[in-house]
Amino acid sequence: MDNFVYILCNKFEYDFLSAWIKYNRIKEGISQEALARGICSTSHLSYFENGKKKLRSELIEALLKKLRITNITDAKDIGLIRQKFHTLMFQVESFDYESAEITYNELSTLEALIRNSPYNIEFNIYSLMYDILVERKSYNELESSINMLDKVYSSLDQNLQYVYMLSTGRFLYEYISHTEGIRRLEKAYKIKETPWINYRLGVAYSLNWQHLKSIIYLEKALNSYSLSGRYRNSLECHSFLGSSYIFLKMYEQAEFHLTSVANGSDYFTLDKNIFAVYTNLAKLYLEMGKYDKSIEYCHLAMKPLNSWETDKRWTKSAWHASEQPILGACICIEAHKKLNDVFNYKEIFDKFLTDSYKNSVHYNYLYCLSLSIFNFNEDIFYKQVTDIILPLYRDTGYLDIHYKITLLLIKHLESKRKYKDANNLYHELLS
Repeated sequence: MDNFVYILCNKFEYDFLSAWIKYNRIKEGISQEALARGICSTSHLSYFENGKKKLRSELIEALLKKLRITNITDAKDIGLIRQKFHTLMFQVESFDYESAEITYNELSTLEALIRNSPYNIEFNIYSLMYDILVERKSYNELESSINMLDKVYSSLDQNLQYVYMLSTGRFLYEYISHTEGIRRLEKAYKIKETPWINYRLGVAYSLNWQHLKSIIYLEKALNSYSLSGRYRNSLECHSFLGSSYIFLKMYEQAEFHLTSVANGSDYFTLDKNIFAVYTNLAKLYLEMGKYDKSIEYCHLAMKPLNSWETDKRWTKSAWHASEQPILGACICIEAHKKLNDVFNYKEIFDKFLTDSYKNSVHYNYLYCLSLSIFNFNEDIFYKQVTDIILPLYRDTGYLDIHYKITLLLIKHLESKRKYKDANNLYHELLS
């Protein structure tokens, strides 16, 4: 059956019409029963809105009239607009956020052309992808858009479902729920397997401590990106593969991937810290017991980065760069503690435990390390860790930091001869 229908003298795709009618009905607060009354059965409208049945053009026009839509813009250039959507998606996937901003601004000038057409939802979804992955807007800013698009998701065509699940999966993993974020990413993977969804799933599993799963997806993404010559994406895969192999204590493989990042990043104009290569290598050598080498990379990470404050490339594609110096400081403290050497910790704490770093993810971990050195046997250590620091990292899903702090707390409890409490925490870690 033809997937097109003539409505108000213009030709449109059924998929976009059904989703658009559902979108406008929900937006206007009209129930299916109210909209269908006098035109078709409620069940028939429901099937139409969800892409399971088609309606005759005169019935669709009657539904639109009831929604007070009497004119639809004929987007004759929708093919060209879609090319821009695909260009935007390619640029975002490639971390080329400067070019993505130019393409998005070009698309924004065309918004008025398709605002009163079924293709407006398509524009909304690609805009949401841009807002999530490039502009990194907050949950409060995007919550209403996501809630609305969730309601029409089943009516979207598969390509739009894929883009929507990939984008919102990445977003909800970070802001709301790891479980829901991964569920959406897995749904995108089932719709269409691509290097990008393999990468996104691999990263999510890596951050969620599911490192074996992470490696499976990241290796597939790396192979695809390498074969197609997309080396910037390949380096990102190498970076997260290195992290996963560190946690699995497969140090030779981790070193291969991380040195690939260090060597490969010489070919890019951005500073190496865009790939967190110094802090990852510092973590690797800390785990391997090569503490002096770890400290060497920590000092490279701790050097102040001026470019990310002024260069647009830092504020978008390297939004995480500002975390690297304080993370390097944390690893440096850990390495010196392992060496049991006489070290002037105060210099590092004085530099990084300041207001300018207070919003950093790693600030409270560095504060915990400070307490473990200067106040380990005091009540302030126990109170700050149990009341503030541990819950913070548990709730935000930084499981590696949560694990390390729990080990410090166990040692503190053992030093106080609270063996039962220490044992309970230890069993929690094992589970």
